[in-house]
Amino acid sequence: MPDTKVLFCTDGIFPHSVGGIQRHSQLLIEALAKRGNVEITVVHPHSAHALFSAYPEIKEIHIDPMTGRRNYLLDIYHYTKRVAEIAHQHPDHVLYAQGVTIWHDIKSLGDRVIFNPHGLEPFQPLTFRDKIVGFPYHLIYGHLFKHAAKVVALGGKLTQILGRAVPHADRKVVVLPNATLLPEEAAVPERFRQQKKAFKCLFLGRFASNKGITHLLETARSLHQQDQTMEVQFTLAGKGPLYQDLLKEGEKLLNVDMPGFVADEDLPGLFQTHDVFILPTLMEGMPTVVLEAMAYGMPIIVTDVGATRELVDEQNGFIIEKRSAEAIKNAIQQFAQLNLSQQQKMSMASRERVAKQFVWDIVARQHEEVFIALNQQLLHPSRPASYQTSPLS
Repeated sequence: MPDTKVLFCTDGIFPHSVGGIQRHSQLLIEALAKRGNVEITVVHPHSAHALFSAYPEIKEIHIDPMTGRRNYLLDIYHYTKRVAEIAHQHPDHVLYAQGVTIWHDIKSLGDRVIFNPHGLEPFQPLTFRDKIVGFPYHLIYGHLFKHAAKVVALGGKLTQILGRAVPHADRKVVVLPNATLLPEEAAVPERFRQQKKAFKCLFLGRFASNKGITHLLETARSLHQQDQTMEVQFTLAGKGPLYQDLLKEGEKLLNVDMPGFVADEDLPGLFQTHDVFILPTLMEGMPTVVLEAMAYGMPIIVTDVGATRELVDEQNGFIIEKRSAEAIKNAIQQFAQLNLSQQQKMSMASRERVAKQFVWDIVARQHEEVFIALNQQLLHPSRPASYQTSPLS
């Protein structure tokens, strides 16, 4: 049996709960189980399901889910009380908190808590209203930052935010990136072997203002007006609160296709048949959809937010400014003007970067190192840490 035991605390597991953190939980837990170097017990609210029956070494503890009551913060707090009760029953376990799943009694539990806040939305408000709405979460996160033993950063600007927000960040902040599954090489096309009639751009995400979708549609409209409809085509896939309004705009443009929601099993087809992936988002963590596109060898155009600079540079794409349709258009035109060999190098660079840094086996190993080091620190508190917990300087 492994020496290090981890209580993996969640508010849901994909696909029974849908969301980026819930999918991250599912894939990370499975990757850790395959490696077998730490003992995993998962706390989740799906009482009717054995989620990891394919991995008998994973233990599962079911607790009552959140109620959906109107006071969401109070609902979260009561959920964390149930998690805390389980945590106290496992005093020899490192506690890994996915989002705000350990809050109640953090003062007594904190010396063994690794808190992963993911995208840090309360620290990246886009409007004054966002600041007001996010203020209570800002306070809660600050409380957890103070008492948790370790706080996870995904990298890039998120590490900088935590460097300012977390007390003793130099020893508490650990960088553990997001990851994706790497498709077989046979599923990755050689995109740029010959000149194409149309250059095909893909957006995949939520149709919401914070994803920059309106700026991307503005880019498509500008190119349409410049009679470049046949040279550059856009597929804007996904749904969300802006979808119906933007669909009416998109239907007026010959260079735009808006297929709506795309099921997981249909995503590879999109990644395989488009030339470049564009995410003009205004706020982000480390976007899984960009990693997925890179895994299929797609060059990337993305805004400079969150941890996107960890994923994209001049070798595999373009980092652009936020809220700028002109910047999107310029990046598309710069890429289209490259010769086929240069475009193919960018494609290969995307996939190679994922394979070397952002697949689940590698990221699970990095998590293991943090789990094991914290466990050793708890067992031998006078012994100095045997690894560098943060690249902050």
